[in-house]
Amino acid sequence: MSRENRIPAWVKWPVVCGCLLLFVSVGIPLWSVNSQTSDDAPGVVEDMRVGQDEGRTRIVLQFTKTTREEDFDFRWFTLPSPARVVVDFQDDIAFKNSPSLVKMPGDGLVESLRAGRFRPGTVRMVMDLRQQGRVNVFAIPPRGGAGPRLVVDLVKLKKGQKPTNVPPPEDVVTQGEAPAVKPTRIEDEPAPVVPPQVVRDVTDRRRQHATVVLDAGHGGVDPGACSKHVNICEKNLTLEMVKLVRDRLRSDKIDVVLTRDTDVFIPLPERPRIAQRAGADLFVSLHADIHPTKSEVKGATVYMVSEKASDREAARLASAENDRDVMAGVALANESKEVQNILISLVQRDTLNGSTYLARSIINELSNFTEVRKREVLYAGFRVLKSPDVPSVLVEMGYLSNPTEARKLSNKTYRNELADTIAKGIKNYVEKHVHY
Repeated sequence: MSRENRIPAWVKWPVVCGCLLLFVSVGIPLWSVNSQTSDDAPGVVEDMRVGQDEGRTRIVLQFTKTTREEDFDFRWFTLPSPARVVVDFQDDIAFKNSPSLVKMPGDGLVESLRAGRFRPGTVRMVMDLRQQGRVNVFAIPPRGGAGPRLVVDLVKLKKGQKPTNVPPPEDVVTQGEAPAVKPTRIEDEPAPVVPPQVVRDVTDRRRQHATVVLDAGHGGVDPGACSKHVNICEKNLTLEMVKLVRDRLRSDKIDVVLTRDTDVFIPLPERPRIAQRAGADLFVSLHADIHPTKSEVKGATVYMVSEKASDREAARLASAENDRDVMAGVALANESKEVQNILISLVQRDTLNGSTYLARSIINELSNFTEVRKREVLYAGFRVLKSPDVPSVLVEMGYLSNPTEARKLSNKTYRNELADTIAKGIKNYVEKHVHY
């Protein structure tokens, strides 16, 4: 297979039309999913179909007939460990339904599918594979009054075959840090699609405000946990919650900075860097979990960083969260193991003490409002909490795998009350432990 990563659609159309006709004649069953989104994007995927034949899985993205040829620009590559296929669309296309909700055949090569904004001007679709295989990605031109289609073919390896290897482009390998923008608070300018670089004048010792950084977990191509009981995914829930908490915190005494205020992917190491650049007094990351096997598990929890997890569930959760950059299709880690170890060793005692007080303040308020899995603060090695100089905690607001908690978190009244509770815990910490 060609190692060319960027394949203009019009080059392959004459060849692949015949392939499509062959595929249709085989009679592979298709599953489709519908939903709603804005139609003002350059291209809109109005339908997704998955077909399964012996050893072969085919995914078809049907674009609207208003999608122009010049807007249908993509490139693709493979990643071996874990096995994934990544398709990057070079325009801000939209999906009428979340690809995360598309059910994949149990005996196929594809385990799951997701898509979202990866960085400005790029929407990324990631296919998690059960194992490596043969891959081909090609375009079908508009025909019969319908818009163009993107076809992804994935075939299990036969004896002696080697998997398709299309290395990621150089800009994907080197990406990791969000580009810097003009210094300002995020709420003072139109919503950016990259995290802001907020600069504080360190020569000014007359601080008038405490600075709180709120981090909405996941985002963009990384949906996080998605409930099977209600139509809600973690990335949307956390984004709404940080905005609700922000609205309750902002005052003449507290400034609030969000790591993201749009549906955009931010690599894990970049999130604490935003807090450091903001001169933050504390960092709170909001999440919601799913348990892989037990739907009865429920309760909110609050974590702080430690290389030694406080229990098995904490270790599982940290491992899953730390894998998010890999799941989103980032080819290489930003730090070596040695650098990560040095970063942890630089965490000062007073920062850990601050994290402890912050975590206790929030868990105390949560326990007065909702069920908590454990009343004490828990510990795990979350990468997003590894800032050496900013007290940081991670709040799991509940389990989306639990039917009762999923319904609560999808309820607007409950979310507002939960935001009140988290904000109260943060305010209590600021009043007692932040000097300005």
